[in-house]
Amino acid sequence: MFAPTTLRGRLSLAYALALVAGLVLFGALSIAFLDRIQRAQLDQSLATVSRGAAAIVEARDGRISFEENDGVQFSALVGSRFGGAIEDRRGRTIFGTVDRVPAPIVDVLRRGRAIAGVPFDVGGPERVRAVVRPVPVYGPPLGRVVLWRSTRDFAELERRLVLVYAAAIPVIAFLAALGGSAVARRGLAPLETLTRLASEIEASDLSRRLDLAPRDELGRFAATFDRMLDRLQDAFARERRFTSDASHELRAPLAVILAETELALRRERTPEAYRSALATIATEARVLVTLTRDLLAAARAEAGTTAPNGTADLAAVAHETLRRLGTLAGEKGVASRVTADGPGFAAIGADDAARLCVALVHNAIGHARGVVGVAVAARRDAIELVVRDDGPGFSAQALERGFERFWRDDAARGRHGSGLGLSIAHGIVTAAGGTIVLRNAVAGGAEVAVRLPAAYPGGASSS
Repeated sequence: MFAPTTLRGRLSLAYALALVAGLVLFGALSIAFLDRIQRAQLDQSLATVSRGAAAIVEARDGRISFEENDGVQFSALVGSRFGGAIEDRRGRTIFGTVDRVPAPIVDVLRRGRAIAGVPFDVGGPERVRAVVRPVPVYGPPLGRVVLWRSTRDFAELERRLVLVYAAAIPVIAFLAALGGSAVARRGLAPLETLTRLASEIEASDLSRRLDLAPRDELGRFAATFDRMLDRLQDAFARERRFTSDASHELRAPLAVILAETELALRRERTPEAYRSALATIATEARVLVTLTRDLLAAARAEAGTTAPNGTADLAAVAHETLRRLGTLAGEKGVASRVTADGPGFAAIGADDAARLCVALVHNAIGHARGVVGVAVAARRDAIELVVRDDGPGFSAQALERGFERFWRDDAARGRHGSGLGLSIAHGIVTAAGGTIVLRNAVAGGAEVAVRLPAAYPGGASSS
């Protein structure tokens, strides 16, 4: 319970120590306050009784007149709580409730250290509080009234309180520590659950959650941990889908290559048959090369290895892309052109800009009927790149799922392509701090609109 190696033990120990310190401080302050109150009450009683006692004494013929009846009144006033005496100006006792005035008080009076009407402490083992008042009240003083009381009972009461506190504080601290440990155990239960859950979670099963109401700091921490698990589960699910889809896409061309190879090796064939088999193998190998390249680009975009702090002229990149893909466009009978009102410097690395344009233009050529257009324009603090084709346009499902890896519309199933082009473009644009939108042109065909932060040729972003 109090093991300092555990958080619960440290919390319980800290709580117990803080409570002990608080109780000790409370005990010391309460004893000091009690002593102050008792002394104040005693001083008030001494002052009141001494004034009454002084009023009893009268002067006659320049001497103190004190009769038997006065002695009765004096004794009744002083009572058993105080000690009192009436002395003449030479210090001789005229009347007293005790046989003699305590020696320490006599010593203080002899040295003239007492102030009339002001209670004072008398040192030594007697522990006495005393007061002296001149008599008679009216006229020149002919003597004095001395009144005192022992403070031993104060010290005894304080000693008993110290013993009570000394016995009670450890017991209270121990009980409080037990309660604090129970509270700490209950409060730290979400952490223990989290620790157990984290140790049990494996990559194959990320579906478990803490499901704690975020009422306090631990609840909010548990909710944050659950959201982290949601993101991890989504990431693992996407990776599993990626692996499954990649395996599916790679399996078909590999199966064709293997089948053509086995068929060609099964028996002797004519040169034309060998050439046909090699042509089929070459076609499928090109598919594998394209798919591998697209997978690498998609992995780079997913890992965020793009260089958004670079600078690239999208107009120049677009011209270079159409030149590189000119042969592919010619084979499909597609005309392509770039429209730009000047350089369009965007905050994106040159390699990423090239991959972005290649992915978008390649996708447009694959779906176009005869024309692909690329437009680059500066829009205040952004550069807009729009790739259009005159094909059938995006279906409603494509507009929703077009950026998913390996997803292809039903109408495009028979076409060549990895289904990664738009996913690659989306990853590159997002990493560069831009936006990408799929839409259908008013005049027909599909459009992919990209907006990237503008940059100066030196590389500084305008944003």
